[in-house]
Amino acid sequence: MFREPYIRRNIMMKRSILIFSTLVILTAGTASTGGSMEIAPCGATLATHAGVPARSNIMTPDESCGGRATYGLQYQCVEYVRRFYHLVKGIETREGRMGKRWNGNANTFFKTADKKELDAFENGGLVAPRPDDILTFQGGPYGHVAIITRVADDHIEFVEQNFSPTGRGQLAYNPATNRVENRKAGGELFIVEGWLRPQSDRNLLPQAPIEAVSDR
Repeated sequence: MFREPYIRRNIMMKRSILIFSTLVILTAGTASTGGSMEIAPCGATLATHAGVPARSNIMTPDESCGGRATYGLQYQCVEYVRRFYHLVKGIETREGRMGKRWNGNANTFFKTADKKELDAFENGGLVAPRPDDILTFQGGPYGHVAIITRVADDHIEFVEQNFSPTGRGQLAYNPATNRVENRKAGGELFIVEGWLRPQSDRNLLPQAPIEAVSDR
């Protein structure tokens, strides 16, 4: 989710969002259980979809706690999306093997979809989101991306890295308009641009929404 080299303004923005989200989770945990929730260490699995784990970067939100690896900077939001689309969709996203088509900040994904062999569908457009689509946001200096796991009658669910302490998110959704609500966190507004889908899926029959894969 971050550009290299890191910019201090983005660092402070990202830290405030993660601290805010953590406080919300901790408060909820304290109220419901009488105790506090532990913050997962670097690389710990937070959530899983289709067998691909989203891992924690929460202890060091201003940098990549796991360094650079096969799919870029661990465990930023872009790294999870790239890892998921290679392992599940078979699209080449590995470092040094995809001609830099999958490099770049999260806020570039929607406008560069065709170079990534993806179709881009605008939020509120004619095409509804589906599980496994890449959900793209504009917000802060560098945006955000996540993987949609479930599309229900009134909301969508998604798995992500480097945003939520649980690795999961949920936003209201209106199927009549195909519009997903924007996201507010830490005083920042993240605007949902839309969703991306492999061009190879164009001829597939529509699929019913599926439940997120449990990581238990």
